[in-house]
Amino acid sequence: METTVVKFKQNQLIKDTTVFDIELIPQYALNLELSKDGFRISVVDTHASRCLWLEERHFSALLQKEQLLEQLELLYEEHEFLKAGFWQKIKVSVKNQFFTLLPSSLFYKEHARKYLQLATHTLPESYEVLYYRHPHSEMVNVFAEERKVIEWFRQNYPARNVEFVHYSSALVEGVFHTEPVPVRSVTVLVESSHLTIAVTNGKVLEYCNTFFYVSANDFLYYVMLVFHQMQLNPEVHKVTLYGEISPESAIFEQLYKYIRNVVFGHKPSTLKFSYLFDELYDHRYFDVYNIYLCE
Repeated sequence: METTVVKFKQNQLIKDTTVFDIELIPQYALNLELSKDGFRISVVDTHASRCLWLEERHFSALLQKEQLLEQLELLYEEHEFLKAGFWQKIKVSVKNQFFTLLPSSLFYKEHARKYLQLATHTLPESYEVLYYRHPHSEMVNVFAEERKVIEWFRQNYPARNVEFVHYSSALVEGVFHTEPVPVRSVTVLVESSHLTIAVTNGKVLEYCNTFFYVSANDFLYYVMLVFHQMQLNPEVHKVTLYGEISPESAIFEQLYKYIRNVVFGHKPSTLKFSYLFDELYDHRYFDVYNIYLCE
């Protein structure tokens, strides 16, 4: 019988063991983020608004969906609590390019697949279309993920209603809860191969899109393209960076040459963190932390 080879490694693990208690799982929210190259986990004590656990597993190769599910099976078998069933809430954040944001007034759920096909130009039949209504803004995020992946999570948590969201919703909700100033600003979430740019004006989302990049020049091009399209002024409007980027990176150096006000974001003010999280850049994992805000 062929043995499945492990193709993931642990990149990050921070656990607040002084308060994390397996017996208290019914008051914890389990938040999972799945992408083509990794799996991230956060646990939030919703009673105390405290992040208790942050974990990242990186896949060593880009996997087909069947291989991805095999790797998730292996991870779940070895993990100390992922197979527990009685979490207060379970949310899975999907990180892919299949999404579009619409005003609530224009959204009809029976046309969800058509909206997404128009926005992405291609949507495989094997993908299930889902949607998320943002609770504090007149906006709906229509997104999709492989049907097999969705069913896998549902089958693993039969005692709970697994909620699915798109990572862009977690990003936007995080920005809405973090940025109190009612002015236009730009938020950029950075990953190793793509960036997501959101333009907000107070609690209003004006723009959100994802771009794939190879070099720092590509990255700069897409940011400046959005500045041009949205009639933003690089001398005036602020850019806040989150995600996989450091102050020493070529990307940051390029942005700083052309945009006057580029800053790194902070951990969400809606959550408490122990000193153990101080070893991380504050701007990392912003979208993972904020999954729990997607009610």
